[in-house]
Amino acid sequence: MGEIGLPISTGAPKPRSHSQYARFAQCGLAYKLERVDRKPQSPAGWFIQGIAVHHGVELYERSGRSLSRPQVVDAYRQKWESEEAAGRRREPDEKRWMTGGFKSAAKDLPDRKSLGEHQIHDYLTYVDSVRDHEYMWTTPDGRLAVELGFEITIGSVPIRGFIDQILVTPYGLTVRDVKTGTKKQSSALQLALYRRAVWEMYQVDITWGDFFQCARLGRSPKAGGPTDPIDLTTIDQSWLEGQYAAMDAAERNGVYLANPGDHCVTCGVARHCNAKGRE
Repeated sequence: MGEIGLPISTGAPKPRSHSQYARFAQCGLAYKLERVDRKPQSPAGWFIQGIAVHHGVELYERSGRSLSRPQVVDAYRQKWESEEAAGRRREPDEKRWMTGGFKSAAKDLPDRKSLGEHQIHDYLTYVDSVRDHEYMWTTPDGRLAVELGFEITIGSVPIRGFIDQILVTPYGLTVRDVKTGTKKQSSALQLALYRRAVWEMYQVDITWGDFFQCARLGRSPKAGGPTDPIDLTTIDQSWLEGQYAAMDAAERNGVYLANPGDHCVTCGVARHCNAKGRE
């Protein structure tokens, strides 16, 4: 033990994912409460919305874009209902559901369900408008590049994950991640990891990546669509390796720094957090 009681790990790197890295980098204490201590998390409509929209989009793309609009919407609704039911089983008290702002869960959940359904309709409209020049890639081993799983090693760290989409676009092959929230992505590290995964699996080098920002409603409605293409070759591979290695080393050595900020509003374990004042 060190002077402040930190366990010193000499073990091998653990399997990691980008979501682990992102959560750890945002707030190490939240990571510990969620993934190490396994504290109960407050459910939220935005989690259900994201899962249900991704489900509908995935089914549509896996069908070769052959499913009808009503079929995709129905798949979205069924996924929403099953996820909401699971959330209510975990936390029957609606007052413990996160909503953002001053909405009650009773108002927020139907609003977000409607938003997600709108995002599904909007996504299908977008695909119809680009179908002649933007379509899903098929990997060299014959897999449609939708929710494409990978397991690679970067430096000495095993990394697992799923790539939302890889498309053939006018720019060339493009890795894409679908986002249902309104937050602008501040880093392309996630996309750079996906580029690396494609190279490790297929020796295919992808230059471009983007984020598909789903439609918005409310005071500033906006149709969904991809961001401008991001040149992923500008992200240094040694730096990429170093980021995941640093996260892995810090986590294995029990270094969990709290980082209170605006993101605490959407943190599912905030009520267990000493930095915010526990219940």
